[in-house]
Amino acid sequence: MNRLARIAGSSIHHAMDKTLRIIQLNVRKQGAVHESLMNDEQTKDAVALAIQESQARRIQGRLLTTPMGHHKWTKMVNKDVEAEQVAIESPDLTAAVIRLPERLIFIASVYVEGRDFLALDDACGHLRKAIAMVRRDTGAVVDIMIMGDFNRHDQLWGGDEVSLGRQGEADPIIDLMSEFALNSLLKRGTKTWQGEGQYGDCESTIDLVLASDNLADLMTKCAIHGTEHGSDHRTIETVVDAPWLAPNHQERLLLKNAPWKEINARIANTLATTPSEGTVQQKTDRLMSAVSDAVHTLTPRAK
Repeated sequence: MNRLARIAGSSIHHAMDKTLRIIQLNVRKQGAVHESLMNDEQTKDAVALAIQESQARRIQGRLLTTPMGHHKWTKMVNKDVEAEQVAIESPDLTAAVIRLPERLIFIASVYVEGRDFLALDDACGHLRKAIAMVRRDTGAVVDIMIMGDFNRHDQLWGGDEVSLGRQGEADPIIDLMSEFALNSLLKRGTKTWQGEGQYGDCESTIDLVLASDNLADLMTKCAIHGTEHGSDHRTIETVVDAPWLAPNHQERLLLKNAPWKEINARIANTLATTPSEGTVQQKTDRLMSAVSDAVHTLTPRAK
């Protein structure tokens, strides 16, 4: 498929999906768990997968995570969603800005190593810097959603059974929540990890879902997901009433059978009668409009 087909393919009909759904899981560096999550039929309509501790391998000098390529996901975001990755100088944080019809959302997946005080401070510092950069560059109101394995306990999310001796270890997280008006979405006391502790089997709340007020008000679900994938962490599902554009697969263009000579000629004729002045964005919009019109008019449809 040539470049024109790729441009046209990106503008094929879209439909509005009513809810924004995000799945998160610490896969504990297990490739099978990672693959199971990404290929699960129940996750295919999610907007993003927030994955922590993904398996990584060094191949020909490059550090690649598992899976290295996927038909459905780019980094952590569904390929059908308009999103841009946000650069963060940390291997334990991944962030992106998701562009929805009614809002911009900064979403971050976070892993913080346990018993490392500097790791938590560094993670919170990276998040502050990334959020400030996104707000500065977009010049718009940006909602925030931060989720992941913070490896820190506090009664705010862990419940009354968290010992007083653990209080204070999560202060940098609480400071971050206060600074950006973030809410903890999981029901207080929800157990997100189960394993062997110092005194035998135990469970605790160390995986968090933090969201700004606007998203918290729109939340319809934030709970443990019914499917387990083999990790000692629980899969968490968050659903927000925030419409987004999803592809409508009812009509499919047979791009491999497209009459490209006729399409090129139609585009050329359209552009020849179109004003050439304007900004770069205006010129790009006119080009995309001409391409979309020609391709959708002349390309045969699948039966």
